[in-house]
Amino acid sequence: MIARVLCLLLILSGAQASARSAEPTVAVGIFSGVRFSACTVVGGAELQVAATGAEGALPPGTCRAGMALAFRADGDRVTASAAAPGPRFTARAWRLTSSSPISVTPEGGRGRSYRGELVIRARAGRLRLVNRVGLEDYLRGVLPAEVPASFHPEALKAQAIAARTFALANLGKHRAEGFDLCDTSHCQVYVGAGRADPRLEAAIQQTVGVILTYQGEPIQAVYCDTCGGRTAGNEDAWPGSRPLPYLRPVLDAEGGTVWCARSPRAVWSRRIPQRKLGDALSGLGVQGAVTAIEPAACDADGRPTRYQVRTEQGEWVINAGALRAAVNRALGASTLPSSDFKAAPNGDTLVFAGRGNGHGVGLCQWGANEMAKAGKTAEEILSHYYHGATLTRIYGSENVPGE
Repeated sequence: MIARVLCLLLILSGAQASARSAEPTVAVGIFSGVRFSACTVVGGAELQVAATGAEGALPPGTCRAGMALAFRADGDRVTASAAAPGPRFTARAWRLTSSSPISVTPEGGRGRSYRGELVIRARAGRLRLVNRVGLEDYLRGVLPAEVPASFHPEALKAQAIAARTFALANLGKHRAEGFDLCDTSHCQVYVGAGRADPRLEAAIQQTVGVILTYQGEPIQAVYCDTCGGRTAGNEDAWPGSRPLPYLRPVLDAEGGTVWCARSPRAVWSRRIPQRKLGDALSGLGVQGAVTAIEPAACDADGRPTRYQVRTEQGEWVINAGALRAAVNRALGASTLPSSDFKAAPNGDTLVFAGRGNGHGVGLCQWGANEMAKAGKTAEEILSHYYHGATLTRIYGSENVPGE
């Protein structure tokens, strides 16, 4: 993966470079985590259909604009036909392109539209769909799902650069499954071509080809919804990860003003039964009902990095991110919105009072919006959240923001 990314990077000297790479293509696994054996495909314009290892070809006239094609898994092969009764043809894989977005509706699910190329394969009687698309069009399907279009234009530009960088840094993350990135929050939420917004389009166009690099490589430009006033180090959110110099904790405030205080998720509270907490943390060695959770260590800004968990049977010190992840796996994804909290016993429950929403690492989206409203540029916002990272244009012809 690193070699693939490095071949894309032509680090600029000043505002111009003698040569730049071409826009890369991203292979996205779509409808990730959804199990289905059949789907329907409709092109807004005529579909161009190619097959690998096909037994016959779709007859002329079946791929015109607005006509539906049906695909069904047959073991490790895929059968295609016009949606109406007619000849059926089987292939190892089908590749579809069109001059306009392609609509895909999985059996029993809701449809989405996609730019670029659609690849349909099968394994063990289930369809596997991959959308191969240029990186800029990929962003057009990411930003509508990851950030409110109503945010300040400079915050949206910062988000576009972060999302573009994250994609490049993680190419091949799902290589074993036959694509680069999935379409869920495990990578970045990607919804295809159906939710265009001119404000998001402007942010993408104004930053074409711009990414964040550190020592010549694209950074892991992770981001969160609301940090709660202080971001986390990556190793505190994801135990076992190597501390990255550009993902150091940041006090997300200026002159006493917490940047993300206007977020509807800036503060939160939860009540969780002690017995349920003990069960949720049993995989981390905890035994018995949890009677207390207190910070065991904090970073320089006061954000807890480890918690001491007590029960009647003993005490355990647990990484903050690991504790949150274990509770959310067991009790629901929004049980603990963040790993920055205080917990107080109340009868047979613990009452949590927390700050922020998400893992808390890297760019804080609500903080970035308030910084932009206060006059900060996209470059200043990114410098605040990603220590020492450099804005670099790897393709496109406009100036890097801030030049």
